Amino acid sequence: MTTISATRTAGRPLLDSRVLVRTYAATLVVNLPLLALLLVPQLLRSRAGSEALLMVGSFLLLVLVTSAVVIAPEVSARVAPAGDHWRPGRARSRTRAMLRSDRRASLRSLAEFVGLYIAAQGVGGVFAWMMPYVWANPAHEADPAQSAWVIDYPNYATQAAAIYLCVCFAVAWYATRVRARSARLEAAG
Repeated sequence: MTTISATRTAGRPLLDSRVLVRTYAATLVVNLPLLALLLVPQLLRSRAGSEALLMVGSFLLLVLVTSAVVIAPEVSARVAPAGDHWRPGRARSRTRAMLRSDRRASLRSLAEFVGLYIAAQGVGGVFAWMMPYVWANPAHEADPAQSAWVIDYPNYATQAAAIYLCVCFAVAWYATRVRARSARLEAAG
């Protein structure tokens, strides 16, 4: 019986850092539509736009993040192929097969992604605290035609970029973990 540590299993690392870096670089490029969405405050902040636009933006965010997770194995396979089991065109089907065969490990990988995604939101909150991007417009008191809120776009964009970098890392982490599990299963038999 082999012992399992936090970083190694049966003498092999659980995660190849070179694969993680390559996958992260690729996810930064592939997920540029997510960055574009994050940079539009009217779609993601009710104070900058309307509630209807916020709902549209939230829906688009859900679609883009879900799509990023779904295509992450293919992105990983394109930049870091591994044998016949992890090639472009096969990685998503391999991921689905692993989900059917070992649901607990697959859900653990997804839970890691969700945890990192929540951490990304926390990073965004820290940036919003350090660099506030919205405040009440004093001119609105005298002239109700003025916007009730002032948006400091450079601060907002900094927060959006920080969230984007962290979300892309979460997606790359998920893809790299799934690839590593696929390699372990392939080696086992």
